[in-house]
Amino acid sequence: MKQLWHLPSRFVSTTHSVGRALRRDVVGLTPVQIRVVLDGLSRLHPGPFDVHFEYVEMGGIQVGCIRKKEGKPKGGVFLVHGGGFAFGSARTHRALASHLVRLTDMEVWIPEYRLAPECPFPAGLDDLQEIYSRFENCFSSRFIAGDSAGGNMAVACLQRLLTSGAKRVHGLLLMSPWVDLRPSSDSNRQDAHHWSPFDRLDMLEYATHYLGDQSPSIPEASPIMGSFSNFPSTYIEASKEEFLFSDSLAIKKSMLDAGVDVTWREETAALHAWQLFPDLLPEAKRSLSSMALFVDQQSQKNNQ
Repeated sequence: MKQLWHLPSRFVSTTHSVGRALRRDVVGLTPVQIRVVLDGLSRLHPGPFDVHFEYVEMGGIQVGCIRKKEGKPKGGVFLVHGGGFAFGSARTHRALASHLVRLTDMEVWIPEYRLAPECPFPAGLDDLQEIYSRFENCFSSRFIAGDSAGGNMAVACLQRLLTSGAKRVHGLLLMSPWVDLRPSSDSNRQDAHHWSPFDRLDMLEYATHYLGDQSPSIPEASPIMGSFSNFPSTYIEASKEEFLFSDSLAIKKSMLDAGVDVTWREETAALHAWQLFPDLLPEAKRSLSSMALFVDQQSQKNNQ
């Protein structure tokens, strides 16, 4: 497969190691500072401009709404952004969402849920449930998506919805989901950080920011511990080289054991969150094409 990163593995590993040391031990960036940096950099990569992007306030929560400039959308994608529960926004995920809109004719909503450490669990999850109650009434074909920590919250939100009488969700899309916050998780034990900007120490810190005084074994905090009964068809993708590959494999197995229809896809040497850069990375283009195909197939089933 074609990759943008034609770099020696040792160079990539050393670069990430130096970056972690600078961020944690030299500069000492806080989650709030990282949030500001990432949001600022995201403005340099807004994605295509032939779609409409706007912020809409719903119940005091900002939601980034992205749709084609003309025509009625075929349905909606409720995209839960990642960022270690502490950063990320509609802007950081705008390029990903814009390409998904172009490929699927869907409208994408990206809620800017409350972030840790200022607002720990379950504040962000409560925000998602509030916005989803509005989202589900706007579209006849409905999908939920999430990447990394957003994948955690997307699964936990769906588990809530399935016990609260919400309208049917027609598909779930997970990109490198972080679904197990326990220190003993397979991802934490293996600590595959050579191609990652974060390592086990980072993951334990981010989990602590998010959980506050709550246990990581609570199913809503670690949704791998929850039920997958009545889950819709689910698309999961991850990179073999990344820290969260083990989490992705674990939720795939749990879903298959529960009888969920799972579409699995993996990259061999992609960096975490590669999907955010479809204008730059060939692996991101592949991902968007695969996700769009999944959405189209599930939408067709819904319309039959």
